[in-house]
Amino acid sequence: MSHETRHTPIRHTARAVAATRPVVTPAALTTLIVSVLLGLLSGAAWMQLT
Repeated sequence: MSHETRHTPIRHTARAVAATRPVVTPAALTTLIVSVLLGLLSGAAWMQLT
């Protein structure tokens, strides 16, 4: 027989993990950046007032 059969299982776990990983949307990233900037600005304003 010239054709050899592979008996090792083919793993699809890496592809499954990559497919289930959540994708960060640009809107969520923008919201995060704006909230951090507002927090920093409010902290700076509080430091000036006290």
